[in-house]
Amino acid sequence: MTSSYRIGCVPYLNGVPLSAWFESSDCFLDLSINYQVPSQLAINLREGNLDVAMVSIFESFQNPNIAIVPDISVSADGPVKSVRLFSKKPYKDIRTVALDTSSLTSAALTRIVLAELIDINPKYCSLPPNPEDMLKDCDACLIIGDLKLFDSPATHMLDLGKAWKELTGLPFVYAAWLESLPPKQDLHEILLSAKEWGLRNLEQLAKESSCKMSLPLSQTREYLCDIMQYDMSEIKRKAINLFKDKCIRHNLIS
Repeated sequence: MTSSYRIGCVPYLNGVPLSAWFESSDCFLDLSINYQVPSQLAINLREGNLDVAMVSIFESFQNPNIAIVPDISVSADGPVKSVRLFSKKPYKDIRTVALDTSSLTSAALTRIVLAELIDINPKYCSLPPNPEDMLKDCDACLIIGDLKLFDSPATHMLDLGKAWKELTGLPFVYAAWLESLPPKQDLHEILLSAKEWGLRNLEQLAKESSCKMSLPLSQTREYLCDIMQYDMSEIKRKAINLFKDKCIRHNLIS
């Protein structure tokens, strides 16, 4: 039997505050939740396999059959620590970049930052997210996801949230709930309830994530409580629009 609500979510730490309620004893909704990387969530949303997904904001630029759910985002104002470019060379000397196949938004952000902030135009390829393997083939690599992925042999590391802030002065919205059109009744209220529950339980979620991911509590607490943001303010809508304009200018939208 099909669930009343088919929900997709990223399997990363930054999505936990928006999705943990669905699997808690406080939630009695008839729903299914699938955890997949952003690129796969986008495909399932396009194919009608999901009603809503926490997916790359970049997908909202490409798919006319979806809409951004109001009032909720996965964003940061400055360094984000989980979206990074690792390089064997000084940034000006980068000629080849391997992009994480999991990523949509951050792959586009990498191209924009390197072109506009670093003033280079390297060649790009897409590879599975393994820094050592990626750096065997390329000068630099983009890795997204959880903090435990970032033990890299690279000499140089560029935090793309920090780079975007330097370039524009704005926060960056990495993802949002994107819903298929027409929207399902009550879905907005359900997602807001999940967000409110998550924000009330951030400390507990940080503790659980610390154990689950074998990370220091100080690291998961800082990430969830101090770095990641989950509102959709006017300045964040402005940041989304600027990012879309830059994607168009750089011919990144298909």
